[in-house]
Order: sequence, then C-alpha cells, then structure tokens
Amino acid sequence: MTYKFPQFKVTITDPTIAINMNTIQDKAIDKLLSVDITLITDSATFGVTATNMPYSTTWDDEDVEPMVNQWLIQFEI
Repeated sequence: MTYKFPQFKVTITDPTIAINMNTIQDKAIDKLLSVDITLITDSATFGVTATNMPYSTTWDDEDVEPMVNQWLIQFEI
C-alpha cells in the first residue's frame, strides 16, 4: 500500500507498520481508541497517531491491529 498523510510531503510506499500498544488512549464514554503507530520504510521512519478509531462494546489487544488497518484506509492513494 501507498499512503499520503497531510503532515508529510512524501508518499509512504509499502511500510512496515508497528503499533505501540503502550500508547493506547481509550475514550470509553465515546468508545473511541487512539494509538501511536510507526510506518517504517527502507529510507525513513514516520510516526503517526491513529486517532478516534471507533469500537462497538469493548476491545481487546488483538482488536487494535485491525482497527489501525481500517483507520489507515483513509490515507491510501
């Protein structure tokens, strides 16, 4: 996949995506989750916060990666 984020002036092609589970922020009342991720390529590393990812009733650690992948879709080009 290739991504373009407004804060970066480059496109990010086929990155490895690392999720920092220690940075999870849960807005339990709104049922929104945020987490820091790193997109790593051969030439650069980009840090981004995946914000306001909705969940239905509850979430568990194994639910975070699919949530991040769904969130990233909005930045695909």
